[in-house]
Amino acid sequence: MIPNLDKIRQVAEKDGYAKEIGTFIDNLGNQDPSKALYVARTLFFAPETHPRVRYTIGERLGQLGNHQLFTQILSYFILQSFPDRMALISSLRSFGNREALPALIEYYPLASYRECLEIIEALASIQAPEAVEFLSSIYNEQVTYRDNYSPKEIETIRERSSSALSRTLMRFDFL
Repeated sequence: MIPNLDKIRQVAEKDGYAKEIGTFIDNLGNQDPSKALYVARTLFFAPETHPRVRYTIGERLGQLGNHQLFTQILSYFILQSFPDRMALISSLRSFGNREALPALIEYYPLASYRECLEIIEALASIQAPEAVEFLSSIYNEQVTYRDNYSPKEIETIRERSSSALSRTLMRFDFL
């Protein structure tokens, strides 16, 4: 279906090409969204794809994919059956679908530091009262984490949650 897909897959194995592959998928999406989705999906789920490339692709899946792809990604996240959780969270963020909220909120206290920061951004992309409530509880340090984060990491988490909370509240429609 896509000429040179094998060569694209080889390039996706190297982290130095994450930006180029993201641009390629964006451009292909402007020309032929179904081909872009095919390439993005193929690369995203290929085990040899570099994590940085997969993350970059994940950021675009929401613009390309449908509800079926969202459900597949959410299932991988819930079942913890995909090794690259950062890319899954990035993908869930790109969809901005409130159906991801319960899974993101449940996993958050168990997440690594980097995953926590990514989940905060994902929550900010979802327009729902539950997202605002949970971001507020993160900011107010009402979440107990499995890992012991340093005071500097906690401060960064609070700063990110504050920023996410303000972005969420600015676009939240109270009417």
